[in-house]
Formats: sequence, structure tokens, C-alpha cells
Amino acid sequence: MYDDELHAKASDYASNRKNAYLAQMQLGKVKKKSQDELNWIWVAHYEGYKEGYWAATGDDRFTTDPAKRKEKNNG
Repeated sequence: MYDDELHAKASDYASNRKNAYLAQMQLGKVKKKSQDELNWIWVAHYEGYKEGYWAATGDDRFTTDPAKRKEKNNG
């Protein structure tokens, strides 16, 4: 997958997860979060989507996983 395509898919996924949390927050079903916390929810899902894609495809060039980064530096 091209970087632009991966970015678009990860962004869509993160936005969907953030919007789902917002909807549940408005219904009073989850803890209320500040805008900063909601933004970090988006970031976590965005990075998680990309990391999951890289893990599934075996592409660890851009990994944020500290264990994998250590392996690359020692290998």
C-alpha cells in the first residue's frame, strides 16, 4: 500500500473511532474527555492502524514499536 493510501485509511479509521467515542460520550455511556484527550484518542488509533498494517505485512521500516526498533539497531 502506498504511504498516501495508508495515511488515508488510518486517518479514516481514527476519525471513525473518535466519532464513535464522541457519540457514546454524548449519550453518557463513557467518561467525558477534553478536546485534547479526544485528539490523543485519534492519534492512538491512527498510529495503531499503521502499526497493525506494518505488522501484518512484515514491513517494519517505519515501526514505532520500541522492541522492533531495538532489534533493527542490534541486528
